[in-house]
Amino acid sequence: MPKLIIKRDSEWANKMRSFELYLNGKKFAEIEDKKVLFFEIPEGKYQLIAKIDWCGSAPLNIQITEGEEKRVEVKGFIFSKYFLPLAVITGLLYFGIYFQYNINSLFLATILMFFFGYMLYFMSFGRNQYLRLTEL
Repeated sequence: MPKLIIKRDSEWANKMRSFELYLNGKKFAEIEDKKVLFFEIPEGKYQLIAKIDWCGSAPLNIQITEGEEKRVEVKGFIFSKYFLPLAVITGLLYFGIYFQYNINSLFLATILMFFFGYMLYFMSFGRNQYLRLTEL
């Protein structure tokens, strides 16, 4: 029987949350941080989607035949692994400088707004690209 293997790496933005996995529109599993799931499914054509709250992924169409093994990786939006830690560090620097020296750093404020604007895009208009499914 064909096997579908779904892998999820660790990332800061969604570390404490599970992703819901849908196969042909029906929820069939949830995957946690740093987990690998194995499924035996009948051969055929499938559409795989990952979701978290109102955000999700673009559909990944896969075709699997008898004896075949398909590997899929699910991740957050591009650069999500780096954006949350960098945004937190930038925010701490900005507020530390502001409260310690009473200096309003326009440079740090601009970088902070860029980080949050980028993340906000993937939570609103780009909500169907918040997660990424890639076939390995």
